[in-house]
Amino acid sequence: MIKSLPILLLLIFQSAYSQSSDTLYNQTDSLKVDTTLVNAEYDSTSVDDSTAVVMKAVAPDSLISLQEYPLAQQSRAINKSEFYFYNYWYTGDFLRIFSLNFIKDQAFLGQPNETFIYGTGFGGISFLEDGVLWNDRYNNALDLNQVQSEEVDSIEIVPSPRGFLYGAYNNPVTVNFIMKDFITAQPYSRIRYYEGPFGEAMIDGMFSAKIYKRWKLSFQITNRSSDDRYINSAFSSWQVNGKLKYYLSNSFNLTALYSYVDSDVGLNGGVDVDSISNLTEDINSILYDNIIAPVLYPNRIQSVLNHNLGLRLQALPFRDARLGFTLYYRDYKDEINDEDTVGIKNTNNTETYGATLNYNHRFNMVSFQVLGTYENNKTINNNEGDKFYNQTYDYNYLSLSGILSFHILNDRLTPAVFYNYSSKEISDSNSSNSMNRSGLGIDLQLSLQKNFAVYLGYSSFEQTDSHNPTTVEFGGRYSNQNLKVDIKIFSRNDFVPYQIQEHNVQIPPSVSATEDVTGLGIVFNYQYWKLLLETNTTYYVNIDGNDISNLPDLQITGGLFVNDMFFDNNLYLKAGLIYYYTGNIKALAENVGIVDVEPSHKLDFSAAGEIRGVAIVYFAWENLFNNQYYVTPFYPMRERNIRFGLAWELFD
Repeated sequence: MIKSLPILLLLIFQSAYSQSSDTLYNQTDSLKVDTTLVNAEYDSTSVDDSTAVVMKAVAPDSLISLQEYPLAQQSRAINKSEFYFYNYWYTGDFLRIFSLNFIKDQAFLGQPNETFIYGTGFGGISFLEDGVLWNDRYNNALDLNQVQSEEVDSIEIVPSPRGFLYGAYNNPVTVNFIMKDFITAQPYSRIRYYEGPFGEAMIDGMFSAKIYKRWKLSFQITNRSSDDRYINSAFSSWQVNGKLKYYLSNSFNLTALYSYVDSDVGLNGGVDVDSISNLTEDINSILYDNIIAPVLYPNRIQSVLNHNLGLRLQALPFRDARLGFTLYYRDYKDEINDEDTVGIKNTNNTETYGATLNYNHRFNMVSFQVLGTYENNKTINNNEGDKFYNQTYDYNYLSLSGILSFHILNDRLTPAVFYNYSSKEISDSNSSNSMNRSGLGIDLQLSLQKNFAVYLGYSSFEQTDSHNPTTVEFGGRYSNQNLKVDIKIFSRNDFVPYQIQEHNVQIPPSVSATEDVTGLGIVFNYQYWKLLLETNTTYYVNIDGNDISNLPDLQITGGLFVNDMFFDNNLYLKAGLIYYYTGNIKALAENVGIVDVEPSHKLDFSAAGEIRGVAIVYFAWENLFNNQYYVTPFYPMRERNIRFGLAWELFD
């Protein structure tokens, strides 16, 4: 069915011309693409034009949809205008736009790639959806394949000194996915699909409409799949989400939420280089041959089944005050099955009940924000292998955070002080214990002009008796019609990933004993006439502690695009060449040990064109020179390939 969609799409498109209500760009500005909504009002929450805004979409009957607002006005936001025209495979690719980001890419579609933000990967990042923690509670990590890419409206990356404030897990980094939520005068729908090599395909459908005077219903279905590129690398995923929103008044909105994930992916462990070395000294002669290359686990499968329920209240209770409160339930099941080869079957089943609060109030030159989270988790872990064991964990978490900000010189100068207290009680099959922790930080944002700001922050929080991580960040950003520059420098030391300190399990290949890292990130974009230069550079100047860093010493992405309106403003086109360079990486490979991954590079051609504000046509020709390389040992990256797709939206 998917392969017949191009003809169907072209037929539908002929009669589908309408102005989208969730298009996020203004094509009079090539660098900065703004939100446009039907009958919309905007409440800016940041001096940075790229930072997320609180949007109030006003329907003809004057109902206002209260939407999620950023956790912090100092955050960096990645808007739809940036990633809708980006060559992405899954939600994790959106984060490549952020300078201090690295994806430990396992090359096959649907793999649980580890994403690093501010130098921290699994066990150190709180991934939120509209302010609610989305991580798997057992391993404190999230496979970003489980976040529906087409539902994301924007992504907020909180400054690193504030990362520990959100949730009870004391993670030093927080990323908040703000999901789509708007009302329109007419029913709204959007469909996106793409096709690629080895049977790779995705189709996503979204529908939203007012079903009664004060009720709005929306739902979305996504299917992604691929065949085997190497042995046991196939992937299949179904994702569904639904929202029923009730507009009690223009100051109080109530939303019932449900989402579902069902996926299966082959975890082949990469190519078995030990077996190849027994056959030939030229490992590469077989490593990059997808037909004959042996893999470590030809039968290992990971299956995920996830149900999520929520009830959210959004309110404007007083003048200059905002309230968000969510009750949520999560039922998460993750099974890794390799009984045919090594007799392993590991099942993790976690139930979570929780509530989260976000209240923000401003009095003239002073504002305060209160954040609270409480949740109960019960995890049952079964491991059937050489030895069968069944272990049960019970967790009770409580976290309270407060942020006091001062708005000086007409908001040009905003110093703030923040504090977090968290308490948790943990019991398992053998013992129980409790722990109280706290953290304190300060930061300052100086906004000399609307399009220029400087940030400086510092924080320290208690993690264990012997570890008290500290984080420092300094950055500045400037943007105008043709130029955007964003520079960030951060340093963090003495952080211990969650898996080691709370579960006493073997350190995963991607986690060091402690994480000490200093990094520099630079984004430089410049528009000249119809040409756009985009560059994103990350340089890690000091990585201490364990030799296994998993981070490249240098990472560069640079693109040169034709970027403008054409054909009497009926076509917005962004097309050009993108160069990727990944520097040297020290990584731990299973059954091999420490591997020194050599620098690699590739060149892609990417084109995305929006026709009359309705349909976006995608085309990508990747790895033009067919370079052979890997980022994660030993997962050979994709060969030269072509992908294409189409997304369109319409009112019914």
